[in-house]
Amino acid sequence: MKLISKIKNTTALSKGLIFLDQVMVSGSNFLLGILLVRSLGLAEYGIFALVWMGVLFALGINQAFITKPLLSIAPKLSGKEQNDYLAGLHTIQYFLSALFFVIGLLLFGGAKLFFTNDFATYIPLVSMIVFCQTIHDFYRKIYLIKNQITKVFLLDATLYLGQISGILLLLILGELTLTIALWVILCVNTLSIFFGNFDQDFSLLNYKKILIRHFHFSKWLLGTSILQWLSGNYFIIVGASILGTSAVGAIRMVQNLMGLCHILFLAMESIIPIEAARRFQAEGENSLIQYLIKTTKQLSLGFGLLLMIIGIFSKPILSLIYGISAANYAYIVLGYTLLYLFVFIGHPFRFYLRTMEKTSPIFYAYCFGALFSLSCAYPLLQHLGMYGLLFGLIFTQLINMLTYYFFTLKTRHFSILKVK
Repeated sequence: MKLISKIKNTTALSKGLIFLDQVMVSGSNFLLGILLVRSLGLAEYGIFALVWMGVLFALGINQAFITKPLLSIAPKLSGKEQNDYLAGLHTIQYFLSALFFVIGLLLFGGAKLFFTNDFATYIPLVSMIVFCQTIHDFYRKIYLIKNQITKVFLLDATLYLGQISGILLLLILGELTLTIALWVILCVNTLSIFFGNFDQDFSLLNYKKILIRHFHFSKWLLGTSILQWLSGNYFIIVGASILGTSAVGAIRMVQNLMGLCHILFLAMESIIPIEAARRFQAEGENSLIQYLIKTTKQLSLGFGLLLMIIGIFSKPILSLIYGISAANYAYIVLGYTLLYLFVFIGHPFRFYLRTMEKTSPIFYAYCFGALFSLSCAYPLLQHLGMYGLLFGLIFTQLINMLTYYFFTLKTRHFSILKVK
């Protein structure tokens, strides 16, 4: 009984520390957005948001091929088999991150052909950040797999608290510019991967086997990642060309406020896929489904309450955080509360499909979303302006959620109506 009690206490402590880590990560990103908006202005912050899309694109590819398969495959392995797998994947991660960096340099070399000078100047910095950020994300997932939650927290603290401290200091000294902010982010990213690399092994012995398994797992997720980025960001890119970078800054400002919801999303991504894989491996598909439904019900009340508070008090919240003029964008907050409701509902279906290693429906969902974005972005923005941008983002997410629902209900057992 004492052993059981100790295990339960350890599990509760780990979950508490994971949640605290998500609060720190989301809180740091939230504060970073506030500092950049207040110091750089909406137009310059819009440029930051546009160049940061490159980081998010590379992270999406990296997660599709490396870390999402890692979270579903590693818990099914044990002992030497797991250690060999992690060491081999560690080596593959560095090769992929280096490839991202080289691609960035090639893009910089062709900057006059593909980019305006304003954006091209940031490409080398962003490429180096991509190299470090993808490796940081890998180490974070490794520590989660090994249940070394304290190391997860220290790794994230190095990056997120470090970048906030550096940027805040430079802001106080009056030296903060967009370029300097990117240098600060790069420096603390570099420190974080030195910390993460301290006790990790490298191996090339089984890299072919790992590459083949990850390819079969992620062949749909890779396409999904590209389409997800396209469906989620194409409206914003078109918005920058039609409405200007200030409009992009306003959208990202609201997204930063909605980052409070990402505390929950990040916690779900850190805990649920690992536990779902273990439930499926130990007890089968019914246990997996029951776990996902139970967890979603437990989280829905708190998430719904958070969305309601943000929606009702959007004007005073924006004024308090970003200044009085920011209250003019409260209507964007209301649109995002609906969007994030669809995002939340789609999570359990996506976790199910990933655990079952049936990722093609996720690809189809974003394929439909990308087709809608490519075909409707320009007419919606030209005729409806910012309202068209919001409608496009919301409807794209609705398409994704309905596609997950359709495909999961078509499987042999997955039906919310049938599972008690």
